[in-house]
Amino acid sequence: MSQLGMACRFRQHASRSAWAIVIVLTIAAFGPGSVRARVLDDGDLERVSAIRTNFTNVVTDVAQLSRRPDLPSGESECLQSGLREFMQIADELKSYEYLLTIEGQLTDVGNDDALKGILRFAVDKTMSILETERKRFAQLSDQCARQPLAAGRMQRAMQFIDGTLAILKSLQPRL
Repeated sequence: MSQLGMACRFRQHASRSAWAIVIVLTIAAFGPGSVRARVLDDGDLERVSAIRTNFTNVVTDVAQLSRRPDLPSGESECLQSGLREFMQIADELKSYEYLLTIEGQLTDVGNDDALKGILRFAVDKTMSILETERKRFAQLSDQCARQPLAAGRMQRAMQFIDGTLAILKSLQPRL
């Protein structure tokens, strides 16, 4: 697959996975047909919606940089490894998409305990995936330390993961 094709495919998967987190948490906040907050408040929703934007920005930056024709091969290899790691994150998080959106299928919209249990499980699993991927990005960052452009992007990826983990951890007490 070409570099451009891989980058486009990656952005699609990544965007869907990040969006799944946002959708799930939005549904958690507002039940189907309900205008009252259920589990999360407006401030939580704003922070959660920032996840998708930040993820898309990081992925776009790495993908665009990886397509530069004047990029040295070491930089290119490191960036491609980073894109593969992002693809891994996207694929793993996608598997929890159903759990994150199941709230809309609950017939008893007043059962916040059931909703919280589902969301707690999905958030815990998402955090576990992100913590594992952070370790992989740290290793990749170490491997790419001599490639300044790639090393900078790997650091930015770890900052995104850290920020996302902080948002999810802040939601845990209500779940």
